[in-house]
Amino acid sequence: MLLYIIISIISVLFVLFSIAVLNAIRLKKDYTNGNPYDMEKDGISPEKHAKNLSEMIKIPTVSVRGNADLTYIYKMHEKLEELYPLIHSNLEKVNLDGALLFKWEGKNPDRLPILLMSHHDVVEATGKWKYPAFSGEIAKGKIWGRGSIDTKGALCAILESVEYLLSIDFIPSCDVYIASSCNEEITGDGAVKTVDYLYKKGIKLDLVMDEGGSIMGDIFGGNAQTAMVGIFEKGRANIKFIAKSHGGHASIPFRRNPFARLAKLIYKLEKRPPFKKKITAPVKKMYKEMVPYMPFKYRFILGNIWLFGWILPFAMSKMGGQANALISTTCVFTQAEGSSGANVIPEEASVTANMRFMIHEPLEQSLKKVLKIAQKNNIWMEMISGYDIPPVADMDTYAYRQVLLQIRETFGDIPVIPYVMLAGTDARHYTKICDCVLRFVPLTMTDAQMKSAHAVDENLDVSSLARAVNYYVDFIRNYDNIL
Repeated sequence: MLLYIIISIISVLFVLFSIAVLNAIRLKKDYTNGNPYDMEKDGISPEKHAKNLSEMIKIPTVSVRGNADLTYIYKMHEKLEELYPLIHSNLEKVNLDGALLFKWEGKNPDRLPILLMSHHDVVEATGKWKYPAFSGEIAKGKIWGRGSIDTKGALCAILESVEYLLSIDFIPSCDVYIASSCNEEITGDGAVKTVDYLYKKGIKLDLVMDEGGSIMGDIFGGNAQTAMVGIFEKGRANIKFIAKSHGGHASIPFRRNPFARLAKLIYKLEKRPPFKKKITAPVKKMYKEMVPYMPFKYRFILGNIWLFGWILPFAMSKMGGQANALISTTCVFTQAEGSSGANVIPEEASVTANMRFMIHEPLEQSLKKVLKIAQKNNIWMEMISGYDIPPVADMDTYAYRQVLLQIRETFGDIPVIPYVMLAGTDARHYTKICDCVLRFVPLTMTDAQMKSAHAVDENLDVSSLARAVNYYVDFIRNYDNIL
């Protein structure tokens, strides 16, 4: 009887293994390199687009927390008016304390509008650069400078496309909005004010496209292109943990002093995070589209979640990094404060953590778990800033399908991956007035170029900018949302 049971179990396992192998083989797809770039396409002038982006980069619109000086922001506004006269003479313009909103009236006011957005502030530029960070140098087929990737490049592509369409007297089928925040890099209120303005006017949007994913050239190895379209971003919060004591001189230490208790908290949250591990619906959608282009070993595991789903979250958590961040809320400690002297035990010490919430365990649930551990160590907890998880973009819409269609028309039959963003964007605010909020710009980047955002030698290919203009021109031309 026992032998029969063992044989039966082995037979079942063999069948399941065989099905998984066959499924991994069946899922395989080959890359295509996309369409060749048409430098002669109507409305595309690579030299002109590059020159205009260069002019935008030259204005150091750096956002700094606690600094309310908008001098360079308004110089940027003046430069945009100089570069895009048709937009400023034909579109309604609203200035929301430095944030810009343009409205381009369409043929049919009954159709839901779309909104294209990209912020015009940038982070500071430190370190040694190949070309000065705010020179906007055009060299070696690239535009160099802070903001070329994040995100003046995308803003330039949007404005260039609209300026061209206005020059040929094109009228879109629906209203088109262009939004650009002045303080996204410091989690400012530019986008909040823009959304509040539209909300008070009763405006519901059909589509929002902001920064996030792009056309990447080396996702799975090699140079084949892949379109990464962000459909969701994690919530986040900065949490301060405070431990108090009577203080004293370091020559007379006592047990469970503030830093000892904080260290214990850090160790517990680092060693055994209390957060639930789960492969959620957005992650499953991402893997469904990614798996066919992966090597066999990944297709075998990720392509058979029905079989390995019970152990996969555990394995991903052990991998750490991006894999763990996709299946769980994360908590990482980034700052610490104590006494002013090395020989003084503080009366109060604190550490600050940055938390990122996943969809199955939102802000309130995650904070409760952390608070429980903090209280056991006599530690107080307070949220400095934060927000909960925004809704996932509705992929069952005309808007989403049209974005994908235009990607393939502009770039060819390349993989399109709906992915989960681990960082935050202004796009989250727009979920209040739009069901299909996407994090995607049609700029082609290498991994090195993507990583140059917020780093030295930020740069964008001239041809990438021109092709993004190509994308937006055709997207606006072809967009005809259904009533």
